[in-house]
Amino acid sequence: MEEATRAAAQGLNRVAPGCRRRAVASSHETSGGSVAERTYTDADLATAVAQSRSWRGVLRHLGLLATSAGAARSVRRRAELLGLDHSHFTGQRRWNEDDLRAAIAGSRTWMQVLDTLGLARGSGTETIRGHALRLGIDTGHLQHPRSRTRTSEPILTPDLENLSRAGPVLAAAWFTLSGHEVAWPLEPCRYDLAVSSRGATWRVQVKTCWKQRADGWHVSLSTSGHPTGGQHRRTVYTAEEVDCFFVITGDLDCYLIPIAVVAGFTGINLSAYADFKVGVVSLNGTGRSNPPDPSPGRP
Repeated sequence: MEEATRAAAQGLNRVAPGCRRRAVASSHETSGGSVAERTYTDADLATAVAQSRSWRGVLRHLGLLATSAGAARSVRRRAELLGLDHSHFTGQRRWNEDDLRAAIAGSRTWMQVLDTLGLARGSGTETIRGHALRLGIDTGHLQHPRSRTRTSEPILTPDLENLSRAGPVLAAAWFTLSGHEVAWPLEPCRYDLAVSSRGATWRVQVKTCWKQRADGWHVSLSTSGHPTGGQHRRTVYTAEEVDCFFVITGDLDCYLIPIAVVAGFTGINLSAYADFKVGVVSLNGTGRSNPPDPSPGRP
């Protein structure tokens, strides 16, 4: 750390020999948009940058408010004007710019980059891509991988972690295969699908659950906020909002439960609703189902 500090100070002397004056003679922008005098010298800034791991750390080192966006912009601009090296900054990350460059250079896919950096797959791909773009790192070999020649391993593998996103599509396919008409609401509302059959229409809310408890599959029948009401508390569905729930478990079992049966419940254990099971989704192209009438009285 001492060597880094000395190197920063030497670099400061080379880049801006005429700037080593008290910064009180200059000014910087505050978070409120006003202009305030700086209370640190360029040498203070060089030391802070060398000894910190983030821009907030630099602000704290200089005795400035770490949450001030204006101060952060001013300090960063000054540091870049002085040519201070901040490539060692990681913030909350466990890797720095050199780690990212090495990971990209030694990888053929973005998944390999994440593995090299010790990150969970899928959790930060876009963030990593953004960093690489800002740093000007060549990622052409990652963005355009060669087509696989081996056919022994599948290209696509379903993952139940995507069940919540796939749920409405699976439900729509089930209703369509059962001979019903399916429509999707154009605006945010409390139901996911509008299902029509024999001149009647039912509002269907799709729910999924892919983590099983010891006593069976539990599914939530409430939300943490009304999508159009701006609330921030658990809210149950009412008969004025939906007519029935289409539930898909991690075993891909499907249930069609009328609102009249579970009205007011924030969640249920599906082991008590075996009579409402209507089928099973199969990922290998086969399945079994017993298409019901999705009326509010009984599926």
